[in-house]
Amino acid sequence: MFVQKERSSAKCLRHCARRTELLQPVQAKIGFEFESARWRVNKRPEEVQTEGLTEEEFRIAKQYKKGHVLFENAFWSAQADVDENWVSFLELVTVPFEEDEEGYRQLEEAAVEMETFFNYAFQAPHYTEENIRIVDCRAFRRFGEIKSPEARIELPEDDPNPLLVPQATAGIRLSKLHKLMGDIAAPMEDEPESVKKRKLMGRTYLLGDFDTGGLQKGAAINARYVAEAADIVLKEVKKKWGKHLSDAFKGFFSLVVYYLLEGYRGSLSYPKAFIALLARTDFSRMFSLLPEEEKAFLSANGAAYWFEMIRAVLPECQKDFSQPFFNKGVYLSRSEIHRHILKNLSKEQWLLELMKGRDLLTERHFPNRWRAYELESLGAMGDKTDTVLGEPAPVIEFRAGKKHLDAGTAMLYAREMFKTIYALNRGHEYYFGESLEI
Repeated sequence: MFVQKERSSAKCLRHCARRTELLQPVQAKIGFEFESARWRVNKRPEEVQTEGLTEEEFRIAKQYKKGHVLFENAFWSAQADVDENWVSFLELVTVPFEEDEEGYRQLEEAAVEMETFFNYAFQAPHYTEENIRIVDCRAFRRFGEIKSPEARIELPEDDPNPLLVPQATAGIRLSKLHKLMGDIAAPMEDEPESVKKRKLMGRTYLLGDFDTGGLQKGAAINARYVAEAADIVLKEVKKKWGKHLSDAFKGFFSLVVYYLLEGYRGSLSYPKAFIALLARTDFSRMFSLLPEEEKAFLSANGAAYWFEMIRAVLPECQKDFSQPFFNKGVYLSRSEIHRHILKNLSKEQWLLELMKGRDLLTERHFPNRWRAYELESLGAMGDKTDTVLGEPAPVIEFRAGKKHLDAGTAMLYAREMFKTIYALNRGHEYYFGESLEI
């Protein structure tokens, strides 16, 4: 059954979730976003009040706010996304598809429609201004209900490729997060060429590539390090303290260490850009999902065992927990103002407060509250989780996938990501391009 079909858009779904305090899923189960790096969205000039506006103010007045819906249908909507320079770009956003056969069928239907939309946009009735093809939003009524008839979509006249940046969001079982790290690492040794090729392709689609500024190299190295370190830690804990820790702990530990390693590498722009796997469910909620005896063990003696485990696997240059979480600070559009934002959150503060039920790396709990809004979607869903195979599952956003795709390749990404997440949650081995029965 397709849940949430009655919702008009993913934005409405998020708003509805904020109106309830129940610990219920708000992501059911796999959703996608496809942001265009070239196709802009503007109001028609005659729809904007010009009196008293400077040229710059008029340019901004023509833009839409992030999440503004242009048109929508049962499975996806066309929306505006806004960059740091207040420029609105086109973004297609799907509803969250149920992680089953029917959900995959609906995703395929949506993928065909979205690819058709991108092809049609370059053939639709239009006029041209300064080598920009301008299409009235009402020309897209065949794809859904028009919500913003005053909108127009602007495409480069010389090239129809929208250069899509894809993202996926899904609930991942805590016990499978460690496997996810291993899949990202994608070791290549002693395997048939066909398997190596599929692994490399899968990693590229998860983490991006060098040519488009993806996180592939460093993120993959750290993922491999984390996957190996977690296995070693569990063996040492059993040997030293006689404790057998669960796969859920291994997943939690893996993601915590991954965050620390990536935070040390720094953020090149806004905070959530530092990580390839963004935890929308906060870490304190993940900690609460561990077995009671494990939580008691980790938080005992001022979290001494927890700190010892973390310190044992970090490189020597990162063992000083008084260091800030973001080692290089955060660089936004105005670096002279923003470069030191968030540096006052130390690794020790973050790690210790997790054991007490607070994730300081979130807008809600960050110690310097007046700057906390810069965290954007880090842990923004708080204690909200998905439900996968009957258990609470943290919601993870896959942020760093292969970028600047044409429409056909972007829809291939969606299908492959669905299969990857479906297989991951069930413990199946799956590599890009293989057949998989859902």
